[in-house]
Amino acid sequence: MKARYIPDTGKALEVILWLANARPQIDVYHIVKCAYYADKRHLNLHGRPIAGDWYQADEYGPLGQCVYGLLKGSPIEILALQGNGSLPFNVTKPKHAVIPDREPNIGRLSESDREALAWAAENYADMSFEELLELSHEEEAYQKADGGRMAYEDMLDPSRDRDARARDLAQTARYAVF
Repeated sequence: MKARYIPDTGKALEVILWLANARPQIDVYHIVKCAYYADKRHLNLHGRPIAGDWYQADEYGPLGQCVYGLLKGSPIEILALQGNGSLPFNVTKPKHAVIPDREPNIGRLSESDREALAWAAENYADMSFEELLELSHEEEAYQKADGGRMAYEDMLDPSRDRDARARDLAQTARYAVF
C-alpha cells in the first residue's frame, strides 16, 4: 500500500503565495521546486507533507500537480478552490515570475509548514535552473518513479526506521486533513 493524499488546493495556493511573497520575482520553476523540497523536509520532520500534493517525475524534475496546476491556471484547480475563477497572483511573460496580489493566509499554514517553506526558499530559491534540474534528478523518489507518480515513501530520508515510517505514511495518508 502506498501513501496517497487528497491535495488541499486552498493550502497549495497559500504555499504559492507564501513563496512569492518571501522571494519577490520568484519564477514558476523555483516555486514548484521549493514546494517539493519543503514537502520533503516536512514529511521527514513531521510525518506529513504540507498540502498533500502528488508529484510526477517530469522531464524537469519533481512536479507537484496541484501547485503547478494553479500556477498555469488549470480550470480543475480553480474549480477546486470554489472561488470566482480568479487567482490572487499573476505570472509574467516571458520570465514566468509569480507576482502575488495578496499576502498568504497564515492561518492556513502551520508554524512547521512555514518553517519548511522558509528552509526550502533559503536553500533552493537562488539556485540556477540547471542546478535545480540536476539536483532534483538525483532524488531517489524521482529516479524510482521513472517518469510516473513519485511515492512519498521514497521521499523519506534513509534511516533505520524508514520502513516503519513508510508503513505509517501509507496507513495514515487517507485520513490526513491539511
